Amino acid sequence: MTANGPGMDWRGAGFLVIANSVEPAALADYEAWHSFEHVPERLTMPGFLGGRRFVRGRGQERRFLTLYDLDSPDALETPEYRHLLANPTPASRLMRPLMGDFRRFVYRERARFGAGCGSHLGFLRWEAREEGVEDDIAALAALIGQSGIVALRIGGSQETAPHPAFAPDTALSVRHAAAMLSGTDGARLTATLKSIANRLSGPVLERSVHELILAY
Repeated sequence: MTANGPGMDWRGAGFLVIANSVEPAALADYEAWHSFEHVPERLTMPGFLGGRRFVRGRGQERRFLTLYDLDSPDALETPEYRHLLANPTPASRLMRPLMGDFRRFVYRERARFGAGCGSHLGFLRWEAREEGVEDDIAALAALIGQSGIVALRIGGSQETAPHPAFAPDTALSVRHAAAMLSGTDGARLTATLKSIANRLSGPVLERSVHELILAY
């Protein structure tokens, strides 16, 4: 299915989602590094069009999610990006061992709806059945304008070379679909994700809601 609507919140035909935690004692250094060095550095790479940082939880339960808009998933295979991964800056080299629960998902866009960038992001992954994915997309599209949801993007998972600094993620072996829902009310978005999960064509692998920290 091709993209629908202006979708001002989304750019390009692919997106990269990175989730991680960080040692609480390193939080201030992590925030400075990630906001002022790491994401801006990634956005100099060919095919990287924009980025947003999100967080959920507090203290030991704090989890970060970074969303990059890509020209296509092929942006992750360019010589420039592969060189960047293999040659981290001194600050990146220090931070990598302090990051836990590292997961990295790459998607090719199947559809987008709505426009705008809300204060919260819903992340939903499920094992979409090919014969049911169009119905899944229609059900998700109907959420625009409800519960403060202003825009959403749906993609199919793509295989890509693993990050050289982190162990391969077994979750990547499961082909799945993902939806990113941008909204203005975290509590209502959480309730909506729980409700829609029961109407999708396959089992839900993950659902979470994050608060926006910074958009680039």
